[in-house]
Amino acid sequence: MDTQELVSYLDELLFSSTGERIDSLQVAILKGVLKGQKYADIAQEFNCSAGHAKDEAYKLWQTLSDALGEEVNKSNFCATVQRLGVANFKSPIVGNKVKVKNINLCSNSYPDIEENDDVIREDQIIVESVQKKIKRETIPRLVKLGLTAEQIAEALDLPLPEVKKIIAISN
Repeated sequence: MDTQELVSYLDELLFSSTGERIDSLQVAILKGVLKGQKYADIAQEFNCSAGHAKDEAYKLWQTLSDALGEEVNKSNFCATVQRLGVANFKSPIVGNKVKVKNINLCSNSYPDIEENDDVIREDQIIVESVQKKIKRETIPRLVKLGLTAEQIAEALDLPLPEVKKIIAISN
């Protein structure tokens, strides 16, 4: 996922939780943070004051924190979206990655070891299992945001009966 796709994804996420879209300054903030820019540089490119950019960034981080269910800020933004599996993008802040399905892992620390197909399949199964666990853990937060079981099932690509069962258990 490139930077624009990440911004689009976050726009949809925020729209589904708040009903509001990311504005152009917020897009500039997200892209600037991904490039490692300071708020003053982002503000200069956007032709606004650094204080205004910081204020808008603060609001954006708060909104993202609410939508993702954990604290998000300028210093942890890249790591947070990577860890949550929200995105699969390359950022100069996070560094080089190896793509396995749709999760980025650190580059291979042991280049001498050759991975065979069985190891790769096992890794994919583990990754898919972790992704499904994260999706299941997200369901109660999405209910609190007012999403219906049907909306949650569609958004997380989970079977509706499974979503309903988790909602019933968490209530």
